[in-house]
Amino acid sequence: MIKIVTDSTALLSKEKQDEFNINVIPLNINIGEKSYKDGIDINGQTLIDQIENNPKAPFPITSQPSIGDFVEFYNDLTKDGSEIVSIHMTDLLSGTVNSASQAADIADGKVTVINSHFIDQNLGHIVLEAAKMVKNGEEDVSKIVNAVNDMISKSSLFIGASTLDNLVKGGRIGRAKGLVSKLMNLHVLFQLQEKELVLQVKGRGKKTFTKWFASKFDEMKSKDFSFIGISYTGSDEWPKLMQAKLKAAFPDLEIPLIYTSAIVSTHTGNNAFAIMMCQK
Repeated sequence: MIKIVTDSTALLSKEKQDEFNINVIPLNINIGEKSYKDGIDINGQTLIDQIENNPKAPFPITSQPSIGDFVEFYNDLTKDGSEIVSIHMTDLLSGTVNSASQAADIADGKVTVINSHFIDQNLGHIVLEAAKMVKNGEEDVSKIVNAVNDMISKSSLFIGASTLDNLVKGGRIGRAKGLVSKLMNLHVLFQLQEKELVLQVKGRGKKTFTKWFASKFDEMKSKDFSFIGISYTGSDEWPKLMQAKLKAAFPDLEIPLIYTSAIVSTHTGNNAFAIMMCQK
């Protein structure tokens, strides 16, 4: 038997976890002396509210599960003889997949670890499709790995941030760019790629996002997608507008709109959004 493992940044509901037997290990968030489990003790909205309401409080620090946490998690799942396919968020933003890989080397059972190079609903989509293969009777790990890698190659993720403050504080981008953003009210949009966050556009005010989305929407209309999702922090006004337009263009897709995880919220800050997609 094959069991699927992922981390809490995949944003999979408890219902989907239960229906498709997906095992989720949480990341950690530390705020001062308090420690929280992502998706269990704290969610994205709660975290953003804490940051906004307590600006002088210590900045949240995120951390991956320890190697020991993973070993214990894996051993519990493989004690019945099962194999594991463990699919995790990009190593660009977290050491989670590295901890998983090291744990796989010393765990009792057989564990195959995959770096998805994505996060959030992109990761969730990939994990869910892998879990569906298992539920439908797939017993060949290599076929699941090949399917996952194929989805990774067809996926993309774009992140829009209204401020770079959190990305700077979290060490994800250089401090100089953050200072410029704060002084000039820059809105920025990045594409998450394998090795870096690549700046796509920057500008003053929300028109930066509306102009970018108009162009991206025109590009998307001619393509076929197996998945499109939108995640956000703060206000859902702009994300809902994007969702409505995408639903009209792709009526056969669900296009979920979800408040992102506490882990992602820590890095993006308030009033951020992400559009994620996977082509057929």
